[in-house]
Amino acid sequence: TTSSSADAALCPYTLKPISSIDKSELAVINPEESECGHKCSLPHLISYIHDASAGSTHSCPVCLQSKVTVVCDGNAADRVLRGEPHGENDAQERVVCLRYGPIHYYLSLQSTSSRITATSCALSRIGVVLGVDVKHGMKIIHNGKIIYPDKTNNDVSEKILSISSLDIAKKRKKPSLVVIGIRKQRQLYSQGSKSNAAAGVQGVIFAIVGMLTPRALWSNMSWGIGWTINTSKSLLGALYLFAKSMLYPPQHRDE
Repeated sequence: TTSSSADAALCPYTLKPISSIDKSELAVINPEESECGHKCSLPHLISYIHDASAGSTHSCPVCLQSKVTVVCDGNAADRVLRGEPHGENDAQERVVCLRYGPIHYYLSLQSTSSRITATSCALSRIGVVLGVDVKHGMKIIHNGKIIYPDKTNNDVSEKILSISSLDIAKKRKKPSLVVIGIRKQRQLYSQGSKSNAAAGVQGVIFAIVGMLTPRALWSNMSWGIGWTINTSKSLLGALYLFAKSMLYPPQHRDE
């Protein structure tokens, strides 16, 4: 599939053209897999993974085949593939990588004219994308040690970006940073506000999509076949015993 045809496709969640989604709000799923690399809305994908069916195995919402393990935003995907943690402008285009739940995330920072501002928005970017309260509840762990929140109240954004840069440059299989925190309750959204009815419809759509994955279909079919066989065995067994009791009634001994 060419890049142009992929961008002309529709997001399975919002049904809007991929090309109309801002790259910071665009998710690229498993970019290193030749059979995947599909795109969709980043907020909707994260909400589906961590809210709608948290703890389950998630398939790509486009191909319904590949297991979602890596999610990049639209700006970070190309640089992650090349092993380049920075863009042409080191102060403006930096990527933070982390693990949240079972998923590896690679998130670009918004363009700024100041390196100080760019580093300080690392924590904010993580909190906004994952929907976790940065100041209350979020923790970042590196090599088994909590580096955020920092007891000395130091800004750890630069440390987070340095660790991320090394992970990307070395093309490590999984990010060194682990984020822990409970997502704030919020509805799925596109542009503007949504009514509860619209959110409910999307919930139904997500449920249907989950049921139509090959793994779910195979599981349901296996369960149905097993139930049918066991029910048939029980029914035939009962009929056999009934017929046997009619043809060969029990004989009573004379005292």
